[in-house]
Amino acid sequence: MKKLTSLETGTGGRVLRMAIVLSVAVGLATFAMAQQQKKTRRLGTCGPPPRKNPQRQTSAEGFPPLPLPVTPLRRSEPKAEPAPPLMMAKLEYGTTQDWNTDPGDVDNLMRHCRYELGLWYGWRHLSIQEVVANHKADKKTKIPILYISGHEMFGFNPEERAALRRYILDGGTLLGDACCGREEFRRSFMGEVSRMFPDRAFDNLELDHPIFRAYHKYTNVHYRKFEEGVQHDFQGPPQLLGMNIGCRTAVILTPWDMSCGWDEHVHPHGSRLLPGDAIRLGINIISYVAGLRQLGEVQAVTRELQAPIRRSRQRFQMAQLKHDGDWNPDPNSTQQWLRHLAVDSSLAVHFDLKGVEATPERLVNYPFVYMTGHRNPRLGNSETVSLRSHLQAGGFLFINNCCGRSAFDQHVRSLAGTLFPQQKLEKISGDHPLLRSFYKVAGVRDRQSGGQRPLELWGVTLGKRLVLVYSPHDMITHLKQVSDPYGNGYDAESCRRLAVNVVAYALQN
Repeated sequence: MKKLTSLETGTGGRVLRMAIVLSVAVGLATFAMAQQQKKTRRLGTCGPPPRKNPQRQTSAEGFPPLPLPVTPLRRSEPKAEPAPPLMMAKLEYGTTQDWNTDPGDVDNLMRHCRYELGLWYGWRHLSIQEVVANHKADKKTKIPILYISGHEMFGFNPEERAALRRYILDGGTLLGDACCGREEFRRSFMGEVSRMFPDRAFDNLELDHPIFRAYHKYTNVHYRKFEEGVQHDFQGPPQLLGMNIGCRTAVILTPWDMSCGWDEHVHPHGSRLLPGDAIRLGINIISYVAGLRQLGEVQAVTRELQAPIRRSRQRFQMAQLKHDGDWNPDPNSTQQWLRHLAVDSSLAVHFDLKGVEATPERLVNYPFVYMTGHRNPRLGNSETVSLRSHLQAGGFLFINNCCGRSAFDQHVRSLAGTLFPQQKLEKISGDHPLLRSFYKVAGVRDRQSGGQRPLELWGVTLGKRLVLVYSPHDMITHLKQVSDPYGNGYDAESCRRLAVNVVAYALQN
């Protein structure tokens, strides 16, 4: 038997033995925890957990207790900060952890919003079942953004789909992120949105979309993509896909990973935005949704008006042209237009707005045709011929660029050239009869600043009659007093006068 030394039998020995036992215990505990995490680790997690808020302590906690019978002086302790308003909920869906691929992404993005915007927004996890329960109880899910992220394919059941559709129509925004740029998630997300809204387009957002200038102005971002293990870094225009409800983009998808960027880490695989651009573009999305929140709630209610029953004379009926470029983005504003016609003039108005296709049998009963949208209307050759014949026979077409988008502007100008290749789309002069057909319009005001701005209307003239009038700046959506805060149109009073004058001119000529 080994003889114990004085060091091992004394106080130092006891400390040494205790240290060895403690080290072994810690090692065993760490190994067990690692094994347990390995067993319970589920699909998808690729980022660290959210950072913890710093623990507060009062000044008294730093001192030892006072000896009795001394009584400490009373003082008021600082109150905890109130909870911030919720901006985003991270949607818990499916049966795996794939919904939470980056546990700290939203938390970190909210911190950056507080630092850069000076606005403190909160977030939370939200189960898809809670959204379904709200829908069944006819209650609104009032969180502005529902955020979905993941790697793998997924699908919603009919109840979940119906609840999310109702949430979007009620003014909410659905935001999707293909973590690590995974194609499986992108295809699933787009497929689910198409099932919710089969008649709406889900397209790339144009570079002049307000999201790309809501706070930071963006024309290029930094991408990183791995192909067969080789890293490629490059710059290009930002790529987001969106679907519109009215004048707001209510569904947004980033096919390039931004969640890892919000969490400020990257991986040697996948396709992503680098963290700086991901964070700044995320702040833009938050700013865009916050700015359009009121508009979304107003557009959630379509106001239908009715004319008095006792009115025997013939009533004016407006037709709105159907096409593939989001033909009816804001029905509320069109109803307000009809209301102004009835109230401001002696015109008997039929408030049942008709959506019509560009065919001879559908156009023949409607002398006044209204057209608006966001994207390329994609009218076919037969539709163009029918519309030209209708205008040559005495019809009138008014086109309004809803939200003033450049893509719609380009396609409308091209359409005008196709309709009447022998006539030019020309700017309407300030002394044209249209500007005094009912109201005398000497000037207009800007919607954002309230100051005077130039009026810009374009038209095509056959003989001495305007048959087509085009406004490249929105003059209809603000008739309901609430509109896209990023739009470039005229103020409500200018819109009202111009809208009434356009109809009055068409009926007089």
